[in-house]
Amino acid sequence: MRNKSILFAMLCFALVILCTCNRKSKSEDGQDTPVTEMKADAKAKKYPFEKGIIYQKTSAMGIESNPVVYFDKWGEWEATETVIEMEMMGEKMVDRQIEITKGKDYWKIDLEKKTGVHFNRPPAISPMGMDMEKISKEMLGEMNIELLGEETFMGYPCKKYRLKSDKNSLGMEYLLYGNLMMKMKGEAMGMPVTTEVTKIETVAPPADKFEIPEGVEIVDY
Repeated sequence: MRNKSILFAMLCFALVILCTCNRKSKSEDGQDTPVTEMKADAKAKKYPFEKGIIYQKTSAMGIESNPVVYFDKWGEWEATETVIEMEMMGEKMVDRQIEITKGKDYWKIDLEKKTGVHFNRPPAISPMGMDMEKISKEMLGEMNIELLGEETFMGYPCKKYRLKSDKNSLGMEYLLYGNLMMKMKGEAMGMPVTTEVTKIETVAPPADKFEIPEGVEIVDY
């Protein structure tokens, strides 16, 4: 039980690191507003493709995984499956989770325990929380993000950004194709973090990926 608790804490911390950048900006009334809660343009697209499947590989705190992202409606519907297998003190452990987003509805499900939570949250248009295709130089500066130039990755023309925050001991470089993060590499709190797209399929994902798996008990918040 103790080992599983430690593993859970490590997984949570790793996922938080991989979802960095909860910067603040000014809303129209001059108040500080978390970027992830700022309203996105109705025409903005989270992905440059209407539907598809994205395969990734990630590493955080020495924990490696290969998330698979299924999406439709330009990313308004999204399901991310993550399976992590590791050995701790001679004991093999498996963590299987799926996160489902439909508009503002969000579910996080533990497929091993058959439990999950559901709540509403503002959808993020990109890992930075903003529409990176239309972001201004002034906004980049407020978010401590620097545009480094362009780079081709997997045949796609990407923009390269650097995010630095001495307060959070954070330093990341991102490659984005539109709002799709193709690659990320850096450190957060002294821990190396990487994530990279390995394959993209522009096909219709299985419809059941956006449904709650049978037998899962959901708690609403």
